[in-house]
Amino acid sequence: MAYDPLPQAESGVLDELSVWQELEEKELLGPSTRRWLQHFCFSCWGWLWAVCTLAVCGYSMLRPNEGLAALMGQKATCLAAAMSGIATMCTMISTSGALSLLTSEVFRKLLNRHKQAAFAFQKNDQFECELVPMLYLARKLLVFALLMGIPLSRAFSDALYFLAWLLLIGLMMFYYPGAIIIRRVVGDLSRSLVEDLMKDIRDGIEVYKGSGQFWQAMTEKHKQMDRMLEQTWALAKWMIVPHMIAMLMIAIIGLVACLSAVVTSQNGLTACCGLCSICLMVVLMSSRLWELASITQMCMSTTTETSSILSHAIAKSGTSPCSQTSLKTAGYSSFAEERADHSRFLTYLMVNRTGVEMFGVLIDSQLITRFLAQATTGFVALLSYMLANLDIRKEDLVAHLDETGRYFSKMIHLQ
Repeated sequence: MAYDPLPQAESGVLDELSVWQELEEKELLGPSTRRWLQHFCFSCWGWLWAVCTLAVCGYSMLRPNEGLAALMGQKATCLAAAMSGIATMCTMISTSGALSLLTSEVFRKLLNRHKQAAFAFQKNDQFECELVPMLYLARKLLVFALLMGIPLSRAFSDALYFLAWLLLIGLMMFYYPGAIIIRRVVGDLSRSLVEDLMKDIRDGIEVYKGSGQFWQAMTEKHKQMDRMLEQTWALAKWMIVPHMIAMLMIAIIGLVACLSAVVTSQNGLTACCGLCSICLMVVLMSSRLWELASITQMCMSTTTETSSILSHAIAKSGTSPCSQTSLKTAGYSSFAEERADHSRFLTYLMVNRTGVEMFGVLIDSQLITRFLAQATTGFVALLSYMLANLDIRKEDLVAHLDETGRYFSKMIHLQ
């Protein structure tokens, strides 16, 4: 079915309804998920929810609660509120970036290229709300409620801070996932695009039904794929980068809560919640980066165990795999001509690095490895900064850690 261009509404504003219908018809979104995204996450109601959350975070930064200040210290409380505000703004930017991508001509072309039979998508139940087990939603809600509720519980006597807790839960459960789902849809469409070319190369000349020489046709198709990926992720970066910054802010909040609670109030439960937040965000950030790198790997990997455009092209090296009949069908007069054309195609693939690119940087496994190494150094620097500026003395921190170690040692000996 051909994809209809986005129609113009009477007001002259693009109507996104046709986009949602196409996503649902191609089974990229379920009907309930579509209604949730269309009428909350990407509507004025979701934006209003985020603005209210941002306003409460600003108030908490200017007027820190005494109970929270006693738990973590006044500076740490203000910093945590400020980081929450930044994370909320990043979610708003990320959601706006997702909406801009959905209404773009680039996304229209990418969606038009997708055929349901072309790529076997991994069904993710959370895309279809009717299929989501209630246990999954309850577990996710419980995790967010506890991680944010335990540190804020001392401020619940103030109705505004209880409202802040509810707004933050709603932001994480119902507004924030909107951009996440669109990111996954874009990732699936990109993989479908790469898989389409990969299948043509894997099938080879024997099943080629096009016109012209086979490897030149593959080169032109690769150029189109590369151009479409580049244009898509040039827009998607305004959805991805704020999303990563928001997770980084949440990790910093967890670090602040953990260090401050250990030294200021010796509240082990709050410290554990902060530590869990750090670990959760690190895992999520790593998985997000690996998802992007996997698309690049589908284009550029040379290992025989990995299915990629380049590995399938390399597998066609050596003696020509085609017969005399298929050779003429593929547009070649001799095996030598076909082998020379294949060599030029391999050279083109080696020179033209293809995949997910943001701000001129290709996201691959090597980049992620370097990022993790630099992030470790940055974490140490951030830890030193917090110890110096949040009224946390290193002597107190070391003393509390030693005391905790002796406590666990005694427990082990008793057992």
